Amino acid sequence: MTKRISILTALMMAATLIMACGGRGERATNGGGGGRELVIALDNAPTHLDSRVGNDSASGRLMDLIYAGLVKFTPEAGHAPDLAERWEINEEEKTITFHLRPNLTFQDGRPLTARDVLFTYQSLMADDFESPKKSGYSSVTAFEAPDDKTFVIRFSEINAGILDNLTLGIVPEGADAEQFRTQPIGAGPYKVINFIPDDRVVMEAFSGYHDGAPAISQVVARVVPDATTRVLELRRGSINFALNAVPLDAVAAFKSNDEYDVIAEPGSIYQYLAFNLREPHLKNEKVRQAIAHAIDRNRIVSDLLLGYGEVTNSMLPTSHWAQTKDLPDYPFDQARAKALLDEAGFRDPDGDGPQARFALTYSTSTDAEANQQAQMIQQMLKQVGIDITINSKEFSTFYDDIQNGRYDMFSLRRAGVSDPDFYSVILASDAMPPEGQNRGFYSNPRVDQLLAEARSTFDQGRRTALYQEVQQILARDLPYISLYHRSNIAIMNKDLEGFEMYPAGFLLSVADMRWSQ
Repeated sequence: MTKRISILTALMMAATLIMACGGRGERATNGGGGGRELVIALDNAPTHLDSRVGNDSASGRLMDLIYAGLVKFTPEAGHAPDLAERWEINEEEKTITFHLRPNLTFQDGRPLTARDVLFTYQSLMADDFESPKKSGYSSVTAFEAPDDKTFVIRFSEINAGILDNLTLGIVPEGADAEQFRTQPIGAGPYKVINFIPDDRVVMEAFSGYHDGAPAISQVVARVVPDATTRVLELRRGSINFALNAVPLDAVAAFKSNDEYDVIAEPGSIYQYLAFNLREPHLKNEKVRQAIAHAIDRNRIVSDLLLGYGEVTNSMLPTSHWAQTKDLPDYPFDQARAKALLDEAGFRDPDGDGPQARFALTYSTSTDAEANQQAQMIQQMLKQVGIDITINSKEFSTFYDDIQNGRYDMFSLRRAGVSDPDFYSVILASDAMPPEGQNRGFYSNPRVDQLLAEARSTFDQGRRTALYQEVQQILARDLPYISLYHRSNIAIMNKDLEGFEMYPAGFLLSVADMRWSQ
């Protein structure tokens, strides 16, 4: 018997509960303060605003506002209808069928149909289209648009984690990636009207947005790489909203000032230290384990983050259904680190003398906090005989190096993960650049097998067991060192209302914000 799972009824019930509890309800289309712009601080410039390409944090946060996908994330890290008003999953036929809302339009007035959805995904997966997002759809065999309101995805094996990837912003048929780098057209709540490289992106409210036009008529995303300048601009009101963009040592001053609201909540943003496993020293598992023991993660959280974070051994936060606490741990232990380096064949040439066992390069951006962390890790590794050179570059150049494997080590943040199938995007053997985000070139056949099994079932108990084994293996192999999950900190003018925090630090709720009367 064909098994069909209907999502719409459950989602409608959930929406009713959320509204009854004071959550997101109908958006006011002409709320107070509509004529006053909202200025948001960005610590880095967006690299690419085409939803099929851009993969850095700044681009992603702007895409939260510019685009709409088939589905969208909820503040509870689940999924809700977006352009699709409902969908059915047919496990027997290995298909998902989406039904689009009526009367959808893009920001330039063109109707949005299933043909645009089809173009978005087919163009992304074309052989001549370069994107690190391709690996998220590796189990898809076909995309189909049987009519203007229906979109069908067919799988070689059903992918239980695919909904995370179906938040991808839909672009109009024929969209050119190079043009969309700076002049995107989406169907989200805000339309880009001016893009000034390395300075700002100006957006205006889209009156035809399917969920109702935002109350704030204009949003400006200001690129301010210098942390001190961001603080000063926030204080004088030329910036009035910052999410995870203010140095943590400046938060207390905003908390004590009644002109600002500060929201600090545990988050799922994951900070990690990544290795290039093609580097001769780092391909040795014992060297990676030694580095893990040499880094005092608790000190980084207490001294650098001022306690706004939690040390972790997994990409998944403790509240996640698939996370396991029973993982190999690497407590700060310099003696153990030195012993592991000896076992790996990299003995200290002069005992406690100045000579290093070997040297590595730590790549980072010019961000002040990122450099402080790099310096802390540099000093920690020096204590066990590893010489670290910090290679600091402007973010877009640094990120290009990372995407192309030009590094030994680097540290970045990942927005929180809703479905752990994301492991397939970043660590599966078939997800290496340029099609995927396995930038450290990690390969483990058992991990590949577990990931394939986990995405082929909707049985959450079975998926939990499989992903917990994945976490066990990764905690031993250490393609990454898990550092911590950061808290989310939003600082805003006290007259702003309607902001809701997402664990991953998304800006999706900006469309619900308004200035008080």
